[in-house]
Amino acid sequence: MTAIIFLAAIHMFRMGGDIRVPDAPHGAWLHTMGGDIVVERGAGAIVAKTMGGNIDIDSLRGSAEAGTMGGEIRVSVDGNGPGHNLDLSSLGGDIELTLPANFDGNFDIAVEEGEHGSLHHITSDFPLSVRDSTRWHFFEGSRIVHAASGRSGSGVNRVHISTIGGNVTIRKK
Repeated sequence: MTAIIFLAAIHMFRMGGDIRVPDAPHGAWLHTMGGDIVVERGAGAIVAKTMGGNIDIDSLRGSAEAGTMGGEIRVSVDGNGPGHNLDLSSLGGDIELTLPANFDGNFDIAVEEGEHGSLHHITSDFPLSVRDSTRWHFFEGSRIVHAASGRSGSGVNRVHISTIGGNVTIRKK
């Protein structure tokens, strides 16, 4: 007799309230309509979405897609090589990403000023080329957009970060 073991990702959906996952060794799909999401350790693919709260992924050994409409995002990646694609977006919050010093990434970052015209910035320990432009919004007029791109090592991992009304900080461990 052969035993078949399925290694499944964690799936959680809440209409409101926080989600805390101590360990997601095979990935996670986490959605809440209003609350914080915390993943202490994660591997595989982590998808975290909230309509109003912060997202923290403390130790990531895989890829992540994280988005919030009213909070901050903090992700710390452990490990290098392929399999660490990151897609992080926030409307109204800062994004902080910590990567290994030898991370192989292809970076694409956009920071757009918020409704009140306050200026935001991109800070990175990795070499990035930053350029400024304006984007026209039909009802709001033009807004300043700071965009950055760059490559580290082989560039095997895609790192896409976007925020409106927040700052982006990328640090090396």
